[in-house]
Amino acid sequence: MKRSTLILSLIVVALSIFVVILMTRDRSGTIKKELRDFSVQDTASVDKIFMVTKSNDQVVLTRNGVSWMVNDKYVVRREAIELLLKTIHRIQVKAPVAKSALDNVVTMLATRNTKVEIYIKGKLDKTIYIGGPTQDQIGTFMMLEGSSVPFVVHIPGFIGYLSTRFFTDEKSWRSPLIFNYNFDEIASIKSINNDNPLGSFILNKEKNRFDMQALEGEHAAQVIDTLAVKFFVSNFERVASEFFADEMESEMMDSLNMATPFHVLELTDISGKVTKIEAHRRFPVGQADPEAPLQKYDLERMYARINGSDWVVIQYFVFDQLFRELQFFLPMK
Repeated sequence: MKRSTLILSLIVVALSIFVVILMTRDRSGTIKKELRDFSVQDTASVDKIFMVTKSNDQVVLTRNGVSWMVNDKYVVRREAIELLLKTIHRIQVKAPVAKSALDNVVTMLATRNTKVEIYIKGKLDKTIYIGGPTQDQIGTFMMLEGSSVPFVVHIPGFIGYLSTRFFTDEKSWRSPLIFNYNFDEIASIKSINNDNPLGSFILNKEKNRFDMQALEGEHAAQVIDTLAVKFFVSNFERVASEFFADEMESEMMDSLNMATPFHVLELTDISGKVTKIEAHRRFPVGQADPEAPLQKYDLERMYARINGSDWVVIQYFVFDQLFRELQFFLPMK
């Protein structure tokens, strides 16, 4: 009797353990972990991200020291790459796709997706196919390469879908920064003022100080205000455009390409890299006060061409500090 009671007790315990396992098992527990593991834990080791759409719009982001480059041409916007890395680190499976929607989601992922390849230390770590949002707009359909099972993926605590974070437009990835140098990184600055040629000059670093030379009239400024020079050079840190001017009409673009800029800045850093901007006045887009006299030029913004190719819109508020004339650096009499 005691033996049968012991056997019965063991059977009850075994059944209880089995029931607990059934009740606590992950709904997607029958899917291999590697086919539902979307997140990247060590994003500090990610050094390349390649994204391409079905229409073959593509972009390559590569880590370059502490910064990132887009298509090996331009520095990436810091906030954009930080958001993307946080996204691939924090994404989690919210739920499997409902059976009733499975065929539609698989078809959608096969025909409309963004393919994202994530590389760690030069090796492909995982490939994710990013689909559209769920009907309630708080989940995103995704599938890992090698799997035929899509999932609804989300970031815990975030309300919204994630597909918009995986974009392939090069200009949208580009940083608006034009100059980003501290005092020790600058070798020379040339400033050409076509409105007032006598205000044009070049600053050349000699050891730990800058010497100034006029580009018109007297060729050397014998005495300059060193504090004014330091103030001027310090303004070349984190100087950005307002936006890229790719919406300009072709006729206006042709006109600006043939026009003489009113101001040219050319900065050479200690590695020999040159950044040149040519500033052109901009016709007023509209006036806040319709009764005010019409202005010949926009008093807040201007066009600028960077390194002979890319057109941007810049603000006088930012660049007036950089468009100084030679007389600004001469001691007051």
